[in-house]
Amino acid sequence: MATINLFAKDNATSSFIQDVLSSVDYAVDIFRDIPAANSIPQATLIIWDLDSFSLHNLKMLKALREKSPDTLILVYAEAPERFSDISNKLYDSILSVESLKLHLMSQIAKLKDIHTARQIFRERMSHLVGKSQAMEQLRKTVERAIVHTGPVLIQGETGVGKELIARAVGCMYEKFVTVNCSAIPDNLFESELFGHTRGAFTGAQNERIGLFEAADGGAIFLDEIGDMPLHAQVKLLRVLQNKEIRPLGSNKTKHVDVRIIAATNRDLQQEIAEKRFREDLYYRLNVIPMQLSPLRDRKEDIEDLANYFIRTYQGTGEHYTLSSGALRKLQEYDWPGNIRELENVIQRALCFTSAGILQPEDLHIDAKTIQSHSEPASESTEKVSDYERFRQMQLDQERDFLIAKIRESNGSVREAAQKLGLFRTALYNRLSHLGVNVKEL
Repeated sequence: MATINLFAKDNATSSFIQDVLSSVDYAVDIFRDIPAANSIPQATLIIWDLDSFSLHNLKMLKALREKSPDTLILVYAEAPERFSDISNKLYDSILSVESLKLHLMSQIAKLKDIHTARQIFRERMSHLVGKSQAMEQLRKTVERAIVHTGPVLIQGETGVGKELIARAVGCMYEKFVTVNCSAIPDNLFESELFGHTRGAFTGAQNERIGLFEAADGGAIFLDEIGDMPLHAQVKLLRVLQNKEIRPLGSNKTKHVDVRIIAATNRDLQQEIAEKRFREDLYYRLNVIPMQLSPLRDRKEDIEDLANYFIRTYQGTGEHYTLSSGALRKLQEYDWPGNIRELENVIQRALCFTSAGILQPEDLHIDAKTIQSHSEPASESTEKVSDYERFRQMQLDQERDFLIAKIRESNGSVREAAQKLGLFRTALYNRLSHLGVNVKEL
């Protein structure tokens, strides 16, 4: 944090702030009077005395925020409640004079963390593209969630980018462990998440740490948590309550410090009603909720997303743009597969089209589901039907792909799993889910 500007009259509190900051070699510029709006100096952190400039607080804080939206602003007063008319959007932290004297350096350290998080967020997560109101709100929610440690629950349809958001939330952690809850066999959940001791069960020849212990000091992403069996949900609830795990076969607990981020495409309220998901676990996870809108509900983001995927997948030296007709074709489609489907359409178009302007015929989309602007929108039941057809197509393709891999491996599931980078049990579990009888192969 390079520069700190202190706006305060000469009094005991401002002298205290100067002494504290000078003792740790912070560069501080002091302003005893209000500067003109067009000559507001740039700074990483502004400390503002509300009592010194009570008649100008609102106007000046708005000007500071508008000129430098990334500047961190700490305000203080003898009685902060007197200034309740000032929106909390105009500052990052507010303290009483008493709290300021006790916690000034810890507050500055916290604001430094926020500043670092914002920088990392902007550098690494620039691919959270879109100008819709839903995306703008989501970016603000993610930015605030980054510096907190509470559990995050991300809900949305398949393909809306839940893992992307999870990685944005966890971008401050060096460790980021992903767990696909739908790919772990029921009987291995406890071992996978919490580890096991030697001899804990048949085949446990060595001690093994679980994914929670592997993520200690970082973040763990529980993808498709709606698929987690009830017996594992009980164990996860204990982790959330006590921050402790107990490896399978052990009589000792271990403390873990892990940021939990969960995601699901299921309606968890419906799962609770049907006794497939624990209500107490839902409320423990849903501390910071994020609901991702389907692409069909924010079609104003399609142009930005399409151009982003074009930049991502076009070859070196190549340059593609969308024609107005191609963009219109993309915007008239309902995208049952959401952003993932749009990405596939753009990537496919770039594979089979020479560099230049992409025309509507270059975009291979199921024409039956394209809506003309002059036609009324489909009924919700038709949208559900389109989505179910898309999901069935995905499952059919996955089934055919896995069967082909096993046949390439002469019927060996173990060998096929090694080629695919999967655990053998995970592949068996997935084949069972897809209704594939391995013996028939």
